[in-house]
Amino acid sequence: MLVAVLMIFVVFSFTGVAVLNVAYVSTASSAETVNNIKMQYALESSVNETLWRMNNGPDSLINVEADGVITSFDPITNVLSVNVDKFQMESEILLDLSEDTHFDRALASDETINTNGYTVDADEENRSRFFTFLPEVDMDYFTDNAVAIHTESFHKWDGGGKHEDDEDFEEGIHVFTGSFLEFKKMHLDNVTLVFTGRWIWFNEDNHINAPVPVDSADALPALVFTDEDNYFEIEAEGKNYDKEDKINGAIFTAGTIVMKKGELSGPIVGKTITMDDGEEYDNYIDFKDTEHPKHYRWHKGFKGKKHYDWPKQIGRWKTKKWKKKHHHS
Repeated sequence: MLVAVLMIFVVFSFTGVAVLNVAYVSTASSAETVNNIKMQYALESSVNETLWRMNNGPDSLINVEADGVITSFDPITNVLSVNVDKFQMESEILLDLSEDTHFDRALASDETINTNGYTVDADEENRSRFFTFLPEVDMDYFTDNAVAIHTESFHKWDGGGKHEDDEDFEEGIHVFTGSFLEFKKMHLDNVTLVFTGRWIWFNEDNHINAPVPVDSADALPALVFTDEDNYFEIEAEGKNYDKEDKINGAIFTAGTIVMKKGELSGPIVGKTITMDDGEEYDNYIDFKDTEHPKHYRWHKGFKGKKHYDWPKQIGRWKTKKWKKKHHHS
């Protein structure tokens, strides 16, 4: 009965760690089969317990050796090693627990992601995810490194179709401290726009391109909204709704972002993320994540990546050892 229960548990469990092909060692006898199942159960339990410890305490508590189980974690490579020596058998697996951050996802929130039934056509690797917190905006970083700080309220920047105002925006970080700001037909490259106020509008077709990071350096976002009450829309205008925003680079909002129509690279990180078609046109947000993979990495202006205790999850795994131990008389 115990064997049957354990076999059913193996079939329906293993929490995504279905990594152990034990068929090749389960042909000798029923006793060996039982030991294989017990070993698989012990290994799974050890992995689950270790992940629980990692996500509920300091990673230094992971390195444990007790009752035939040795667990160790390498914080440099983010690889967890679990070795079980029991039941006349020995097994060891290596699990890649690389940190998964908000900026590795097309849509990431700690509160609301409402797609209203629309498909997020981002790559599966960048699929949406909830986190238990949002990254902290480091305003000191943005202000200390800004090329300009704009204090206007009730102001409009209008490219006029000829982009005659674009020269006012040199490449780099621009901080806006006012409210009721409008951007119209602005085409800006290698910029980061940081807004601390409310009521920011993008009208007609604005093209905003964040700086592209070099090699393995951290990225810079395209847009940052720090006010929790701010509401920002990405939509289309024009006679045939053919004028739409194109934003390549991360968008972070401590408030609400509503995406109706436009072209985005992502990632989109915020408290409330909504996809909505309004009444004028069918929803179509064209994600260009696979065309802009360099924006999917940690970002400057949100403190260091190691400032946070990231949730650990299993990425890739490898069975390093699975064998029956031979006892000599």
